[in-house]
Amino acid sequence: MSGERRERDLAGAWLWANLQRAAVAATNSVSRCRRTIVHSTAATGIQASAVFAVLVAAYLCSGVIGHDPWKQDEAYTFGMVLNILDTGDWVVPTLGGEPFMEKPPLFYIVAAITADAFSRWLALHDGARLAATLFIAIGLAFTGAAARRLYGADAMPRAVLLLLACFGLLLHAHEMITDTALFAGFAIAVFGLVQATRNPVRAGIFLGTGVGIGFMSKSLVEPAMIGLACAALPVVSRYWRNLRYAKSLATAALFAAPWLLIWPIALHAQNPDAFATWFWVNNFGRYAGTAGLGADTEPWYYTRVLPWFTFPAGPLAVLAVWRSIRARTIRGDSATLLLSVVTVAMLAVLVTAGTARSLYAMPLLIPLALLASQALNAVPQRFIRCASLVFGLLCGAIGLGVWSIWAFGIRFGYPPAVALLLKYLPGDFTFHFQPVFFLLALFCTALWVYVWFSTRRQLTELQRWVAGVTMVWGVTMSLLLPWIDQAKSFREPFSEIATLVPTDACVAGKGLGEPQRGMLHYFAGIVTTLADGFDESCDYLLVQTNKAQLKDPAAPQGWTRIWSGGRDGEENEHFTLYTRNELDEEPQRIFSISSTYCWRTRRLSDRATARWQAGRVTMRSRCMNG
Repeated sequence: MSGERRERDLAGAWLWANLQRAAVAATNSVSRCRRTIVHSTAATGIQASAVFAVLVAAYLCSGVIGHDPWKQDEAYTFGMVLNILDTGDWVVPTLGGEPFMEKPPLFYIVAAITADAFSRWLALHDGARLAATLFIAIGLAFTGAAARRLYGADAMPRAVLLLLACFGLLLHAHEMITDTALFAGFAIAVFGLVQATRNPVRAGIFLGTGVGIGFMSKSLVEPAMIGLACAALPVVSRYWRNLRYAKSLATAALFAAPWLLIWPIALHAQNPDAFATWFWVNNFGRYAGTAGLGADTEPWYYTRVLPWFTFPAGPLAVLAVWRSIRARTIRGDSATLLLSVVTVAMLAVLVTAGTARSLYAMPLLIPLALLASQALNAVPQRFIRCASLVFGLLCGAIGLGVWSIWAFGIRFGYPPAVALLLKYLPGDFTFHFQPVFFLLALFCTALWVYVWFSTRRQLTELQRWVAGVTMVWGVTMSLLLPWIDQAKSFREPFSEIATLVPTDACVAGKGLGEPQRGMLHYFAGIVTTLADGFDESCDYLLVQTNKAQLKDPAAPQGWTRIWSGGRDGEENEHFTLYTRNELDEEPQRIFSISSTYCWRTRRLSDRATARWQAGRVTMRSRCMNG
């Protein structure tokens, strides 16, 4: 019995030892598996973050470099940047030799800095356009930071991608315009406002700085909108009726003061008349509609524009507010309430202004994208997938069409006979293979293909949407950019004028708009005098007419027409250059052939950019009715 008992004890000990070893092995196996899963998840997260970063970079950089300043906003904006580069005067914004007091000079100063910094590698206008990219990047960064403060880390990429998905931002994010600086100022101010009751000093610093940047970009627009929102918040909720909120506003006023005071004081000291024009006419007069400046407003203008301009963030923001109201939680939902008040304040200023453009609604995308970032999860996934599929197919079709147009042009040398395209673009354009643009278009296409067809779960439908937007924009603004540039640039007609006017000659201008005066200064080196009539002190006269006027007005007594033309594909505006009869030493420049006169082909030097880069422009013969 004792032997059997000893055997049983030995067997039990052996079994127990093996069970212990098996348990240890299982524990080690689970630990290794867990580490593998964690590492795999981390790797997938890194890949998703990399895709996000590449999408943002591709979106920001596409279409920024490689074209001249385009009519209308870019042309006059660069005219003032050029004046700062030439004279160093940043206090009085000047266009074509005359003060142009529509906006404060922050964007012009930053654009002049970037243009000068990159002048060794880029044309001046391309370097200046990088300022817009910088401001948009700042706006995206602070919008993402605000989303993180409101809804957590996961909301940050959603808010940024929702901004990039909006059609309104796509239209203007790559332009050399002051509204990009205003966009950055709004994003910084909203970032400060969302933490006003948590960290008053920090919130006040960002809120005041953002308002100051907005003021130095487009005058009183942002101070009015943000000020109205700050005043309304304590009225709508007790959440902002406390000393911490008051402290944040006081700090904001302190940090906004230098932005609001230094430049206006310097402007008044240097040019009181320019200060009066800016402060009274371009602020209050423009808002009331009594100054006769800017685009006229229309009844219900923004109700027609905002649905497509804010899509897809706009509908999602409305859904977020509706869900909060329906659940009767909006009074306790400080984030939704704050963003709703900011949105309403912006709309109130926009709809009551005397001028209206879709461009003015660009800062409105910031609170809408923040609201939409929390509503995205409430949309049924089946609907999101269907919408993404339809949009992806549309982007694919557009991208294929752009590649086909480019391939046709490279194969035959001329654009295809598509009436819709030739209505806006010159039909006599000659395509040339440009490796850099080709590689950029290929990269955007490859990025879209990777994101669209990837099976990784970390890639969302929102990323696929933004990849489609980026692909369409990048391919179009790479392959077709030279063709579009020829239609929208003033280089060709104004370079022709430069060959006919001696250096430092006095040129009077009649009917010239701000973009035309700025580009005359850049491409032709001509600073015109503003002439309501024919300036007797000048030997040359340049007249701009539109399609409602006589295309080539008859020369006044004592003057001779020596040139007439316009931009390729432009049917509205037309330019005519006159000289005094005693200076017309080469009447053979224009010759008639049965009621039609033609210009001989010339090879012109680009006088405007010779200081910055070498290069010559080949001009072709131009024939027009005499």
